[in-house]
Amino acid sequence: MKSLMGLSLLLWLGMTPALAQPSGLSGPELLHELQQLEDSSLPVQHFRERVAALAAAEAQYPPEVQGRLVRLQCWAQPSERDDDFRRAVAFAEQGLAEARARKDRVTEAGLLACRGYHRQLLGNMVEAREDYDAALTLARRLGDERQRADTLNLRGEMYAYQGELAEGLMDLIDAHRRYESLGLEAKGRVVLTRIANTYRRMGFYERAESYFKDLEHDYRQLEDEEHLVDIHSQQGLLYMETEEYGKALPLMAEAERYYLGQQQEAMLAWTRIEMATILLKQGKTPQAKTKLAEAAALLHQREGADSVTLGHWHIVMAMALEAEGKLAEALQHLGKAEPVFTREQNLRFLARVHEVRARVLERQGHIQAALTSLKSFVQTRHALEQRLREQRTLQMRFEFDLSRKELENQTLRASQQLQAEKLKQLQERRYWQYLVLFLLLLVMGILVVHQRGRTRKMQRLAMTDELTGIHNRRQIQAKGRKWFIQAREEGKPLCVLLLDIDHFKRVNDTLGHHVGDRVLTAVAQCIESQLRSLDRVGRNGGEEFLVLLPDTRLDEAAEVAERIRQEVARLAIEEVPADHPIRISIGCAEFKREDDNLGELIRRADEAMYEAKLAGRNRVMRAS
Repeated sequence: MKSLMGLSLLLWLGMTPALAQPSGLSGPELLHELQQLEDSSLPVQHFRERVAALAAAEAQYPPEVQGRLVRLQCWAQPSERDDDFRRAVAFAEQGLAEARARKDRVTEAGLLACRGYHRQLLGNMVEAREDYDAALTLARRLGDERQRADTLNLRGEMYAYQGELAEGLMDLIDAHRRYESLGLEAKGRVVLTRIANTYRRMGFYERAESYFKDLEHDYRQLEDEEHLVDIHSQQGLLYMETEEYGKALPLMAEAERYYLGQQQEAMLAWTRIEMATILLKQGKTPQAKTKLAEAAALLHQREGADSVTLGHWHIVMAMALEAEGKLAEALQHLGKAEPVFTREQNLRFLARVHEVRARVLERQGHIQAALTSLKSFVQTRHALEQRLREQRTLQMRFEFDLSRKELENQTLRASQQLQAEKLKQLQERRYWQYLVLFLLLLVMGILVVHQRGRTRKMQRLAMTDELTGIHNRRQIQAKGRKWFIQAREEGKPLCVLLLDIDHFKRVNDTLGHHVGDRVLTAVAQCIESQLRSLDRVGRNGGEEFLVLLPDTRLDEAAEVAERIRQEVARLAIEEVPADHPIRISIGCAEFKREDDNLGELIRRADEAMYEAKLAGRNRVMRAS
């Protein structure tokens, strides 16, 4: 599976085959080549060749071009084995140090995303998430929509792979919307593939298959064989999950022929493992063993094999040995697979390990050990099913809220149109009443069609505040509840800050709401600039902001609050006169064991903020 993720990434990176460009390009030719490499979906080998050709003349280029080139070089690193992933991480870290030294934030954001992706391939999911979050924060501050789309795409796929399907889907839909607005259709199609895969993981097979068929049609029209094979291999996974093995096997065989011809060893090994799985399900154990032997030869051809793909191979080999009655050997392979998926927290594969082990132990007569493994299987399977139910519920709520928002927007546009026409032609009032009725019926009809078969035009439910660009109340409260539970269960510190702009009503009343909006935006950006990458800030309502500070004690939180207060006081905002400075009052509160929920913690912070207001405003107060 990790190999499939790697291929998907390279397909996303880089349609038209081209030979490597000569080094030493200059002027418009150089800029055109960079843009093409960044925006198109080139075949993997062509992408790497063209990046290498540019890198040969790197010293000739100005710093801003070198920054773009180093990002491309990071993505062009070999990406098939664990050793490859480690080298890519090291390359990114060296590039990050150089970018930070010259304060090249654009390159820093791109390299953070690249490092995060390769950490993800190594199974370091926590570190990968931190890199993605930091890259998104930088891209948002820079106003770099392209890098925001790229990182949302990567993070969304990681969420989906880990089982956080609803969050992954929201990130992927957001990335697709941004690619469409940028006119990057090729990248949009690759994101649609990931959206389809997420629906597959959710068990929404009909919806996933609809996406796959649309994409299959597009890639056939484009004569894009590499992407077409990718779509077919993922359709094969879908048919495996629906137990349509007769449909799955030819698709995987097609992928095997292609990857063999392209000498893509990692993908070839992954494909043969999946083919072996299908053959075992069909009762064709000898043929399955042949495919496993071919995959093993590829995986052990060099040192540093992809550990996750190797772990997958061990599971399938254990299943084959079980079928042959070689029970002791089967247990050995399961023992090698289990640590890999424990590290990755991959419940799906762990459930398979426990299930096969329980069967093997029972056949050996080790009833007690078999019962223990069976219990582990049931518990893991239950956790998987519970997570899937939760993710489906979140996704359905997301779709419902999105549909409602779309209906409200369309109804508003219809109402505005009606008012404009009524001003022009009052004598045709009845006609326009009929028109409104028709428009409303049309909107309802569009909604019904939209609910029955959602397509690639889905939009992500807005989880950020439209004005300030930070988290909205829904998002910051949800994140806060999650961290509150973690703090209570794991005994980790957690602090919240509640911030309110002093005399904000006076700003709106005297300077106008447009100036008030500028003040809100500037304060939000100022708060965000003083936080760590793991901290979160959201607009809690009106001129009030909520800050979440995980792993932070009250004294540290008060220091952060004071720093924010001072920075806000220094703000110079357009149209805000010097004699009308912007000030804020802040309440700090730390999680206590007696707090029943996040609301209790926020209430104490609110009381402290109220005390700050009573004490004269423009100050920080701690909750008792």
